[in-house]
Amino acid sequence: MKYLIYILLFYQWFDALGQASTTVNVSISMPSVALIDVLPSGSPNVTLTMTAPTEAGDLVGTGTSNSSNWLIFTSAVATGASRSIRGDLVGTLPAGVLLKLVVSPYVGSGLGFTGGKSAVTSNTYLTNTSTRFIDNIQGAYTGTGYGTSGFKLTYSLEIQNYANVKSGTSNVTVRYTMTDN
Repeated sequence: MKYLIYILLFYQWFDALGQASTTVNVSISMPSVALIDVLPSGSPNVTLTMTAPTEAGDLVGTGTSNSSNWLIFTSAVATGASRSIRGDLVGTLPAGVLLKLVVSPYVGSGLGFTGGKSAVTSNTYLTNTSTRFIDNIQGAYTGTGYGTSGFKLTYSLEIQNYANVKSGTSNVTVRYTMTDN
């Protein structure tokens, strides 16, 4: 019994030594981030050439499409917020012609977008009015490898009204914008 008291006192003393603690306050600050870029395969310019028919009575061809650009981004939003990516044209398309943008599904090793919350909402015809095509972006990044990360952009022409088609060259700028929803 005499030893039992010493043993209990020893454990209480040892336990009292293990109870010391302290705290440190840590302040964490994360800025809002909205960065967007287009990675070209070489030249950042896209050339789409309509093709002339070789036989009278055939239609003017819309030429080949161009899939040499990839859209990448990084985003950090406030709690409960989200963003979208929109596209529009600066300039005027030739009369009777439409510029179609096909946005392929995300590929790559980025995080956030692959969580299933964000989505390509539609492929679109680009006009002077901004059109949303990727929606519900929260905290995410696509990665930066050309052809291995992001969204492949495919541009093509369609003839809307043959009566308005005229020969010549036109230049327009496609503007991509990441906006808060």
